[in-house]
Amino acid sequence: MTEPSRLPAEAPRTVRETWPRSWGSAPPGDFDTSPLTGFTREHWIAAADGLLRSASRHATQGGAGIPLDGRPSWNGAASDALEGYARTFLLFGWRLSGTGEAPPGLLDAYTRGLVAGTDARHPEAWPRISPDCKQALVESASVALALHETRRWIWDRLAPGHRHAVVDWLLGAFSLEVPDNNWHWFRVVVATFVETTGHQLSDDQYDVVAADLARIEDFYVGDGWYRDGAGEGDRFDHYAGWAMHFYPVLWHRMCETLDVASPIARASSASRETHRARLADFLEEYERLVGGNGAPLFLGRSLTYRWAAAAAPLAGVLDGAPRRAPGATRHLASAMLRYFLEGGAIGAGGVPSLGWFGPYLPMVQGYSAPASPFWLSKAFVCLLIDADDPFWTATEEPLPAAREDRTLALRAPGLVVSSTAEDGIVRVANHGTDNHRAGLRDDALYSRFAYSTATAPVLGDAAAVVPDNHVGLVSAGRRSRRGRIHRTVTGDDLAGSWHVPTWVDDDTVVEATGARIETVSILEGPWELRVHRVEDGEGLPVVDSGWAVADDVPPRVEREGRRLRVVGRDGVVSTLVPVLGQPGEPIAEHVAGGNALGAFTCVPTVIAPRRAGDVSVVAVLVGLSGTATGPALGRDPQVVVEPVTDSSHLVHVTMPSGAKRTLLLGTPRVAPN
Repeated sequence: MTEPSRLPAEAPRTVRETWPRSWGSAPPGDFDTSPLTGFTREHWIAAADGLLRSASRHATQGGAGIPLDGRPSWNGAASDALEGYARTFLLFGWRLSGTGEAPPGLLDAYTRGLVAGTDARHPEAWPRISPDCKQALVESASVALALHETRRWIWDRLAPGHRHAVVDWLLGAFSLEVPDNNWHWFRVVVATFVETTGHQLSDDQYDVVAADLARIEDFYVGDGWYRDGAGEGDRFDHYAGWAMHFYPVLWHRMCETLDVASPIARASSASRETHRARLADFLEEYERLVGGNGAPLFLGRSLTYRWAAAAAPLAGVLDGAPRRAPGATRHLASAMLRYFLEGGAIGAGGVPSLGWFGPYLPMVQGYSAPASPFWLSKAFVCLLIDADDPFWTATEEPLPAAREDRTLALRAPGLVVSSTAEDGIVRVANHGTDNHRAGLRDDALYSRFAYSTATAPVLGDAAAVVPDNHVGLVSAGRRSRRGRIHRTVTGDDLAGSWHVPTWVDDDTVVEATGARIETVSILEGPWELRVHRVEDGEGLPVVDSGWAVADDVPPRVEREGRRLRVVGRDGVVSTLVPVLGQPGEPIAEHVAGGNALGAFTCVPTVIAPRRAGDVSVVAVLVGLSGTATGPALGRDPQVVVEPVTDSSHLVHVTMPSGAKRTLLLGTPRVAPN
C-alpha cells in the first residue's frame, strides 16, 4: 500500500500508474487543462465504466442482485445483494443521463434486474421496505434517483404491470418508522419520484413527507452545517455533505417535473433558495477541510464511501449554487479521486474494498456490506454537469490547503482548522462532535481531540490500549475514555470543552466519580497546544497522546531533548513536547494491527503523575507535519498557571511564535488578554 504524494504539484505527469489495471487503459492525461491531476471528464467516464463493468461480473442470473465478496453486513445476504444493485444503478444512472450512452449490455441488465427485484414472485425479489429490512429504504432512494435520471430509457419503456410493481415496492417507504437522522431524506426522495410517475399520494402520505422535511430542519445548526440526527451528543461528519446537502439538490431537480399545485412541489419551491444558500455557506467552510492532495478529513462513520466526500461541491455546481472557482472545484473532486486510486482503493477485481485504501475492517460499521463502498457513486453526479460547463473547461487551481497557511474556527460543528501550504495537510481540533449515546462507549471516529487529512485514528480493540490524540486518567494500567463533549469556548484559533472520563467494565460504560477534564486547544500552524484542567479526587495520573502515524514498516522514533518525533510514510512526522506537569519522558507506543493507513502505527505519549486531592493543570504540545524534518519549533511554548479560586485558574500561554494568550479554566470562557 502506498500513499499519494502530499502536494498536488508533485503529481506525476502521467495517469498510467494511477489507473487500476482491471479497468483497462486510462484515457490520456491532459496536463494543460488539468495541470495538477491530469484528470478530465473522460477520466470520470472511464472510472464509471470500470466500476460498472467490474460490478456487473458479480450480478445474479436475473440481474436483481450484485452480491460482492467480503464480510457481510448485519442486514443479511438479500439486503447486501440489493445494495450492490442499487448503488451501482445510481452510478449507471449518472453515466447514462450525463452522456446519453453506457457500457454495452448494461441498460438491459439493469432493466431486467429492476423488473425481477420488484416482482414479489421472482426468485430474486428484493426484500420489502419494511421494519424487517429497513436498509431497503436506503437503497430505494438510489433506485428512485437512477430511475428519474434514466426515465426515457427505462421507466418510459416499462410495461404497465412492471411500473405498478416498482411503485408498490417503493411505497414500502411509508411502512416503517424512519431512523431519526439523514434517512428522512430517503423517504422524501422516494415519495417524490413516485409522484412524478403519476401515482397520487394519499393525504396521510403527504403528511408523512411534510413531517420528514420538518424533522430535517431540526438538524440544521447554522453556517451551512447539519448534525446527522438527534441524540444527547452532536454528530458532525461527512453526512453533512454527502447526505444533508446532496439530497436536496437532487430532490429539487426531481420536483421540477411535478405539477406546481402538488404539496411536494410547493415544499420544494418554498425551500429551494434556503437550501442553495445553506449549501453555499457549507462549501465555504468545507473546502478548507480537504487536503492539498485531495485527501478528505478522516473523521466520522462510513468513510469507506471515499470520494463521495466530493459529492456536495459537485452537487453545488449542478444546482447553480453561488460559484466557487470552477477549476478549484474540479480539482477538489479529481484530486480526491486520484488520491484514492493511487492509494489502492480499487482491488484486483475492479471494485472498491471495505476500507480506506486497501481493506481495513476496523474502520467499517456493521451496517456496511461488501457493496456499500459503491456510495462513492454519488460523486459521479458530476457527469450531469454539461461537458462545456466551466467546471470541465477551466484550468485546475490548487485547493486552499495548498495555497496558504490558515487557521479557521468552524463554530457550528465545534472544530478549529489549521492547514499548512508547505505540506497541504489539514488538521482539526475537535471540541464539538462526539456521536455520544448514553450507555455506549466512545467512538474513536468522533471522540478524539484531533483529526487530519494525513493520519487515521487508532481503531478497534487497540483504541482502548493506545488511543491517539487523547487525554485520560490512568487506573491499573487502563486509560479512561472521553465522555460526552461539553463545549466551553470557540475562537479564531482555539476551542475548548470539558468531559467526564468514563471507564468500560464488562461492556458497561461507567462515569468516573467526581472527575472532570477541561481542555483548551490553541492551534498555530502545524502545532496544537492542549491545556488541561484535571479534577479527580483520587489523584490518578493523566495520559496525553499525539498523532498516530503509519507506515508499511515500523515508524522511526527520534528524540531531541524532551521532544519526541515519530516519522511515518512519506515523511509524515508526529511530534510531542511535554510543556507543563509531566516530569517524565514521553514514550513512543506501537499499535498492534496498525491503522487504516499502514500495517505499523506509532503514537507519542506522555504521562503526568498527580497527587490525591489536587486540581492539576497540565499542558502538552503536539505537532503534525508532512515534511521529513518535522514542523519547525522556534521555541518551546511557555505555560504559567495562576490560581484564581478553588474552581478556576488563569493560564498564561506563550506559543512557539511568541504570541501570547490568557485562558481562564474552570469557567466556560476565555479571559481578556
